[in-house]
Amino acid sequence: MPPAPTRKTQGVNAVERALTLLDAFVGDGSRGLAELAKATALAKPTALRLLVSLERLGYVVRLSDGRYQLGAKVMQLGATYRSNFRLDQHVLPVLQRLAEATRESAAFHIREKNSRLCLFRVESPQAVRDFQRPAALVALDSTSTGQVLKTAAWPGLDDGRGTLVFASARVYDTQTASVSTAVFGAGQALAGALTVSGPAERFTADVIVSVADELVQAARGLSSVLGAPMPPVSAPPSIQHLSAAA
Repeated sequence: MPPAPTRKTQGVNAVERALTLLDAFVGDGSRGLAELAKATALAKPTALRLLVSLERLGYVVRLSDGRYQLGAKVMQLGATYRSNFRLDQHVLPVLQRLAEATRESAAFHIREKNSRLCLFRVESPQAVRDFQRPAALVALDSTSTGQVLKTAAWPGLDDGRGTLVFASARVYDTQTASVSTAVFGAGQALAGALTVSGPAERFTADVIVSVADELVQAARGLSSVLGAPMPPVSAPPSIQHLSAAA
């Protein structure tokens, strides 16, 4: 059997520049050539050539005043994306990778009024693990998951403190611990909580730091997929340890 083809990691510069131009319209109804060139760090002649191609294909429209705005083709792509979007296709692979990396159970919760709902879960590969059924509705509590869903807010610009991660032990019950952080979506809204959980005795201080690193990477990647423009961070996760009275 011939070997599987390797995935190329080098892209096409012209395509990336054209998509960068489209990105420059986010948050603005229309923009002029000079604005677009400045926003994308492209030379004006380069930006103009790309805009001509994008206009010909319907991705941008040139207005009577010479400014540009997004065209109908972008709206058609957006409608196709929304009609075919399935949250499980994006969340479950993330949970699978988290469970493999941490060897603990990984779950995605959303808030339903004053409760948390486990939408998706991947079990730990270890024989001894915590247990929770997906679709289980639990009152918002002082666990790491509950705190994320009650308090998480859009992080804004890098404040030097790192992404907020909650850690709790023996709060939901006397046997389990969990580490959680927020996942955001379109409009910078909280989409849910990403949680890794397992037997409390396995969640030592070093393990919590390692799990927090994995969680933050996973949550940032998932947030980007869900439409949240995640700001850069320059510090390790900021871990807040919780007690039953939190």
